[in-house]
Amino acid sequence: MTEPLTRRERRAAARATASRVLTPAVRRWAYGVAVAAIGVAVFAGWIPATASPVALPLIMALLYVDDSGEPR
Repeated sequence: MTEPLTRRERRAAARATASRVLTPAVRRWAYGVAVAAIGVAVFAGWIPATASPVALPLIMALLYVDDSGEPR
């Protein structure tokens, strides 16, 4: 039977997975999809138009990066 992973080992494994999944290219793609989804949601009436000025800067802060992964 193997020993359970320590907290440090679990965090290191989670960071390694996140670094493969959250590459700058994936984040740029997700940014485009999220911004388009906000526009569609406002148009369809799923969220009020007053929510977009709040949601779009949040999405931009999380996902809008250049090729090196630095915020634009």
